[in-house]
Amino acid sequence: MTGYDTYGTSTHTASELVRLVTGHLDVVFTERESDYRGVYHLARSTFGRIEIQPNAIPGDDG
Repeated sequence: MTGYDTYGTSTHTASELVRLVTGHLDVVFTERESDYRGVYHLARSTFGRIEIQPNAIPGDDG
């Protein structure tokens, strides 16, 4: 069975979050690009897969 958890941060960019998670979980992320999803980062390991994807926040023009 697949389980999904979603978390958000307004402090770090997706690339910064990839660096932080890589150091703590000892995984390697690869950058992927999709016409549907845009750019996202994917790590696969024996525990499953982790995806980090930036999403626009309404009202955040920066």
